[in-house]
Amino acid sequence: MKRIAFVVQRYGVEVNGGAEYYCRLMAERLANTYDVDVLTSCALEYITWANWYPAERVTINGVQVHRFATKHERLVKEGARAEHKLKKWSRPEESQGLGRLKMLARALVGKSIRRYSRLWAKYQGPYTPDLIDYLKQNHQQYDALIFITYLYYPTIAGLNVAPHKSIFIPTAHDEVPIYLPVFRPLFQKPRAILFLTPAERSFVHQLFQNESIRNDVVGVGIEPAKTYSDKSAAELLSASLPGSVAPDAAVNYLLYIGRIDTAKGCDTMFELFIRYKAEQPSDVKLVLVGQAFMPIPEHPDLLPVGFVDEPTKATLLQNAQALLMPSPYESLSMVTLESFAVGIPVVATAECAVLRDHIVGSQAGLLYQSYADFKTAIDQILTQDSSVMAARGRAYVDQYYTWSTVLAKFDDAVNYVAG
Repeated sequence: MKRIAFVVQRYGVEVNGGAEYYCRLMAERLANTYDVDVLTSCALEYITWANWYPAERVTINGVQVHRFATKHERLVKEGARAEHKLKKWSRPEESQGLGRLKMLARALVGKSIRRYSRLWAKYQGPYTPDLIDYLKQNHQQYDALIFITYLYYPTIAGLNVAPHKSIFIPTAHDEVPIYLPVFRPLFQKPRAILFLTPAERSFVHQLFQNESIRNDVVGVGIEPAKTYSDKSAAELLSASLPGSVAPDAAVNYLLYIGRIDTAKGCDTMFELFIRYKAEQPSDVKLVLVGQAFMPIPEHPDLLPVGFVDEPTKATLLQNAQALLMPSPYESLSMVTLESFAVGIPVVATAECAVLRDHIVGSQAGLLYQSYADFKTAIDQILTQDSSVMAARGRAYVDQYYTWSTVLAKFDDAVNYVAG
C-alpha cells in the first residue's frame, strides 16, 4: 500500500473552510486504498491562526492527522509591508524611466524580492516551521506529497522539500495575492497539478504558462447526504423564528452555506436581499449557515444559525427554495454541487467564472449581475416550478462529479509522481 501525505493549513471536523473540507473528504476516501497522513497546523480559524488544537497525532475518521503548532499568529502589519515591497520592486515599469539607475536598482533588489517573499509567507501564516522540518526529515516515507491551496506558508515552504514527488492542488482563482512574485516560481515546482475545474486550469495556465507540468481536472465526488437531522427544518429554525412554529410547518427560505465574510460577497448578498424584501414583501427568509467573520445586519428575515453539523446542514439544504452563492472567488464551490445533487437550484453571482461554468453547464440555476437580475431570479425561484432545474442539477453531478472518476484521476497522479 502506498503512503501519501496531505499538507493543508487547517484540518478537523470543526474547521469551516472549502479547501479544508475538500481535503478532509479526499483524505477519508483515499484512506481506503492508501496509508494516509495529514500534516497541518493547530489552528481552528484563519484570521489569527491561533493554536487551538494540541500539537499531537490524532486519528480522525480513519486518517492519521499530525498537527504542528504555529510559532506566531498572523502578522497583518508586517505582511502588508512585505507585500508593499514585493509590489514595488516587481513591477516591470520600474526598470524604465531613469535608465541605468533603475536597471541597477532592479539588479540589486533581486535578493530582496526573494527575501520579502519568504517573509510574506511567514507573516501570512500559518507559520509552522516544525511541519517543514518534519517534511525534510521524513518525506522519504511517502510516495506522494499532496499540497492543498496555494496561498499559505505550509504549501509555499513545503513544495520546496521534495517537488519531484509533489502533487499541487492550488484551488486558485483571480484574486490580488496570486499576482505577487512569490507565486510564479511556486506554480513551476510540482511534479503534477490537479485542478478542481476547467476554469481554474485555464486561469492558472494563462497566468503562469506552466502547461508543460502534468495536470488534470479532478473535481470531487459528490453524493447526497446519508444522514439527516431527526428534526424538521421548522424545528431547526424555530429558535430564530418569531413566535411558536409547528414542527411540520412549511418554512419558506433561501439558504447560504459557508463563511460569512465580505470576501465571500456576503455584504452584497445582504444588500440585495434586504432591498428585495423591502420591495417584495413576503414570508421568505434567508438562512445563514456558517461562522460569521463580519457583522450580520439586524433584519427579521435574516436567520443566522451558525456552524452546524452535517445532518443539520443536509436537512436545511434539502428543504430550501434555493441556495445563494454570492462569492466572486471560488475554485470549485462544493456546496453548489451538493445543492445540485439534492435537486436544489442555485442563484449565483456571474462575477465568478467557476460558478458561471456550473450554472451554464448544468442549467440548474440562475445567474445575476445586478439587482434587477437578482430580483428576477428570486421571483422565478419563488413562483415557478423548479423540478426541471432539479433534474438537470442531479444529472450534472452524476455526469461529472462521481467518486469513481475522481479517485481514478488521483490514482493516476499518485502513480505518476511515485514513478
